[in-house]
Amino acid sequence: MLRFLTQRTGSVEDAKEIAQDAYVKVLAVKREDSIASLANYLWRSALNLMTDHGRRRLVRERFAQVVQVEAEQVAPSTETVVDARQRLELIERAVAQLPPRCMDAFLLRVVQGRPFDEVGRVMGISGRMAKIYVARALASLHATLEDADSQGDEL
Repeated sequence: MLRFLTQRTGSVEDAKEIAQDAYVKVLAVKREDSIASLANYLWRSALNLMTDHGRRRLVRERFAQVVQVEAEQVAPSTETVVDARQRLELIERAVAQLPPRCMDAFLLRVVQGRPFDEVGRVMGISGRMAKIYVARALASLHATLEDADSQGDEL
């Protein structure tokens, strides 16, 4: 049986696993008198398990192919990655050039995600003034990006 299963599956490991599962199935039979031939039952079980094993393998292979194709479609191109890195460097330089109060408010609000009232308390100003500083920072960053885009710079 093991030789037969190995030839059919192409794998000694798979054949051993299928044979073992078939024997377990035969040993799990409660009433042996209900089965005409345990040997035939063993072979039939092994064939059924081999068929199931093959189907599962095909499903796994198809799934792996679909996942690979989708991953390739989702993966950004090298050009996109380079563009994003250049844009990030531009933004980092623009943040570093912000006035100190605007930079502090921007980092507390946008980067750390703190509410405006908390930003104001940390900076010793009102929440409204914190909003103004963050708005100025965002306007400055927006202008920097627009200038870079309009100049056709390689970001």
